[in-house]
Amino acid sequence: MKNKSIFYLMGALRDGNFDVRRGKNYEVRIYQKHRDWLYEVAKIISENYNVEPKISGNLLRLNNKTVIEKMIADSEYKKPQKFWETPTIVKEGTEDEKWEYISGFWDADGGLPRDPNNVTQKYISFSQKSKETLEFIKGFLMTQGIKTTNLTYTGQIWQIRITRKDAIQKFYAHLRSRNREKLNRLKMLIASLS
Repeated sequence: MKNKSIFYLMGALRDGNFDVRRGKNYEVRIYQKHRDWLYEVAKIISENYNVEPKISGNLLRLNNKTVIEKMIADSEYKKPQKFWETPTIVKEGTEDEKWEYISGFWDADGGLPRDPNNVTQKYISFSQKSKETLEFIKGFLMTQGIKTTNLTYTGQIWQIRITRKDAIQKFYAHLRSRNREKLNRLKMLIASLS
């Protein structure tokens, strides 16, 4: 591992898709409607794997067998995604490194109201097919004094939410978001709590 941004990437990859056909194709794709975030992810990949992903429209793509195999090993990627658990490097990481992972995960697959000023329920959410990953995040947030809802299954994905004002504020204070659009909405949510 080259630097702690790799932990952010391990979380951000939750929004990605590895396409590996042994001997034929080795690719990772990340689709995101906010291109600025794709450039942030590309920079982290470049810093840690010495390769430049391509961004076209709202899609980041990387085709490099050696790098894809290393990313799969680092992230401990499993298919289907419901079997993809929290990577060992994250579980064994420092508190700071775990916050990097959770920040990347939230930037990729987290949620909050589209217009925080015009909703009655204020929340931050994490959604994922892998139950274990949300159990890990919930457990870590609890050690940080951030209470979440119980883990619920919506029929297709697992979800936890942070709904208490003090917990939302604590989460915001620790978050290292690199997704400008999401961070701006989170700042609006924080302001609406006052």
